[in-house]
Amino acid sequence: MARTYDESLVAAIEAGARRVEEDGLELELRPIPDDDREHVLDPRVLELTLRKMGGAVTVVAMDDVISMRSRPNKETHPIDDGSVVETRQIMNFGDRGIPLHVWRPENACPDSPVFYFIHGGGWTSGIIAGYVNAMRYLAQVTGCVVVYPEYRLAPECPFPGPVDDCVATLRWLRDHAAELGIDVSKLAIGGDSAGGSLTNAVVLTCQDEIPASLVVNIFPCMDSDPTTKMDGFSYDEYPAIEEQAAAAKMRVDRIKDSKVDVLYTLYDESRLADPLISAAKATDDQLRRFPRLLMVDSEYDFLRIQDEAFARRLAGLGVDVRCIRYLGCDHGWFESCGVMPQAEDLCRVIADEMRRVFGA
Repeated sequence: MARTYDESLVAAIEAGARRVEEDGLELELRPIPDDDREHVLDPRVLELTLRKMGGAVTVVAMDDVISMRSRPNKETHPIDDGSVVETRQIMNFGDRGIPLHVWRPENACPDSPVFYFIHGGGWTSGIIAGYVNAMRYLAQVTGCVVVYPEYRLAPECPFPGPVDDCVATLRWLRDHAAELGIDVSKLAIGGDSAGGSLTNAVVLTCQDEIPASLVVNIFPCMDSDPTTKMDGFSYDEYPAIEEQAAAAKMRVDRIKDSKVDVLYTLYDESRLADPLISAAKATDDQLRRFPRLLMVDSEYDFLRIQDEAFARRLAGLGVDVRCIRYLGCDHGWFESCGVMPQAEDLCRVIADEMRRVFGA
């Protein structure tokens, strides 16, 4: 195991969690573990941001697909105990083959619950190297089988291609459950960023056919419609202490100013209002079909406003919702397993949620 932080920081996040209510939504605020000031960047986020602002780290535009795919991976380290077994296979969908990564704890039962994870990367990038350590640890702490498809990416495969791959993956899991040793009646599905959008697309498409019992949205994209995605936005919603204001604004602007969503639809902005891209555009009747939702967002992520608005809407529709805001964080930290203690904490939170839904 190779954490770059003391494991006590993870315990401090759990111990310092507190609940507040904002506009009718109960929020669980999980603190920066080693800085108790309000409205500051997590020290790990601040250090990296200052390096980027100083030119020590190259900042790549998210809509520069070639650079995004070839940039150095985010720093990540294994933190699992080495007991998780990883296998890989190709799912044959007739006209295409999609790789599937599978992680099984050594003590997993033959009909294990399954956590189906869909990676982020703006629908245009994202590779297993950035997620493997989090997936291994997630399998360990949940005791469940974790699966991860390498769905096709835009712009080579624009919308709805990635949705089709993720839906086909779920059906493949159902049809191959026995050989995988999973029970798809014990299904949790989640993803980060664009993977959250794809997670919601799978639920909207398949909830009547292959129902999930838990949905995990990690700083997801909920509304890419250019006519509404700025609704509620104000820098006043992202306060920061004076000496960190520029750095905090840079983290917010990174996602706010991204144009990567139009690559997903090959510049057809009218399609960005499709509920299979922007779940916020789904009808109330569609959203009432959602199972328990774990919504995870970050204090300095532009998407926080739309994420919490979505959680608030679902709660109002009677869906069981738990909404967590990680203070001091920005977008994309789940890939930084072993570097950001919040990533380890979130894996433990997901494990708790799976125990709640599926039992020990």
